[in-house]
Amino acid sequence: MSKAFKITIVTAERQAYEGEAVSVILPGISGYLGVLANHAPLVTALVPGVLTIRTDDSNTEYLAIGTGFVEIANNAMSIMCDSCEKAVDIDVGRAENARDRAAKRLAENGSDLDKPRAQMSLDRARARIQANLMK
Repeated sequence: MSKAFKITIVTAERQAYEGEAVSVILPGISGYLGVLANHAPLVTALVPGVLTIRTDDSNTEYLAIGTGFVEIANNAMSIMCDSCEKAVDIDVGRAENARDRAAKRLAENGSDLDKPRAQMSLDRARARIQANLMK
């Protein structure tokens, strides 16, 4: 079995995840980033996407996360993000409705549109749908 490291994910509302992982793939601001035990210290921003946690050689968990930051140090990973949801808990119909609403708002491009907020809603909904498909 591969060497494990500690991972903790917190949102403003709760501790969303805590456990051991042998590898993590997360959506960094410059693309997806893979992390194994004894990774060099790192702090980077996260974007909405799918977080993949391999807990041992045969078990993998998928989570949809929003924007935030990750810190890796001393064989531990701490993720602070605005949203985190396990793939098995995602309501796909609700996520598809949110995606469609956000895409419609962006396509209409009205004068009162908060474009960054609408784009973030679209990105979060897409991440939720993708995570659910991967489970």
